[in-house]
Amino acid sequence: MAEKYRTSYKVYPAWDYQEEIEDLNAASEKGWQLIKGGCFHSRFVYRPDICYRYQLDYHKVEDMGRYLEIFREQGWEYVNSTFNGWHFFRKIYDPSLPEEEYEIFTDRESLNEIQKRWVRIGAILGAICGVFAVISLVRMVLQPHLPVLFQLLLFAVECAVMLCGAVLMRRPESVRNHRRSRLLFNAFLCIILVGCVGNVLLTEMRPYAFAEQGTEEVSEPIQNERYLSFDVKYADRYYLDLELQAESPVTFEVVNAEGASVYTNTGTDVPIRLSAGEYWFSVYAETGYHLRASID
Repeated sequence: MAEKYRTSYKVYPAWDYQEEIEDLNAASEKGWQLIKGGCFHSRFVYRPDICYRYQLDYHKVEDMGRYLEIFREQGWEYVNSTFNGWHFFRKIYDPSLPEEEYEIFTDRESLNEIQKRWVRIGAILGAICGVFAVISLVRMVLQPHLPVLFQLLLFAVECAVMLCGAVLMRRPESVRNHRRSRLLFNAFLCIILVGCVGNVLLTEMRPYAFAEQGTEEVSEPIQNERYLSFDVKYADRYYLDLELQAESPVTFEVVNAEGASVYTNTGTDVPIRLSAGEYWFSVYAETGYHLRASID
């Protein structure tokens, strides 16, 4: 009879690793035994004739052989490790034994060490996200547009969650009775997903139009010469970079589908508020001119 397998895609915050242990134990009692634990998904095989108690350890190991031997001497079976330093262990469950038999960290010093490691990591990641949030805020002030706003919100939420996780790891006893941390982490994942997808889509949908146009001589005045069209997918602030060289004044315009001018004159990195629709670059000139224009 072929063995049955299943994959779980549940993700756990680092500060609430105890919940993952409880879920692994509950799955084992139902016959689903872990064969590969992961940060984003775990693999199980159905073996109802046995039951395990699981534990996780976070450690950057230099001598893996010695590290695993220490656990084997205490009766722990090694399952696997993740790329970022989590190690999964298990013992066959015997209901006659006390629950303390299934604890890896029997002394407070060892438990404090793993907590301190994650506090440091959470604080560092939170600080990095905070720096990127400040950079995005500066960009938003200088050149405000939707993709930068998404980046700002994304980094701000990441910073808040990382710092919150660091605080929770300093008081792990509060996590077990504080299930709102789980809601916080789920909201964090949703915001990350929406923020990343939204930022990519908004960036890809932004128009990029570039044109280099000019003539040495003009036999008669150029009136409303349209030479480049571009589509705007969503309303936002866009930026025009324009260079003009001419012997006499030249009028440069950005016109919409109705022919109305939405921008007139010259400038560099000029913000223009555009709605969704089709637009053109247009020129009025009485003498020869040369221009380079781009909008994004």
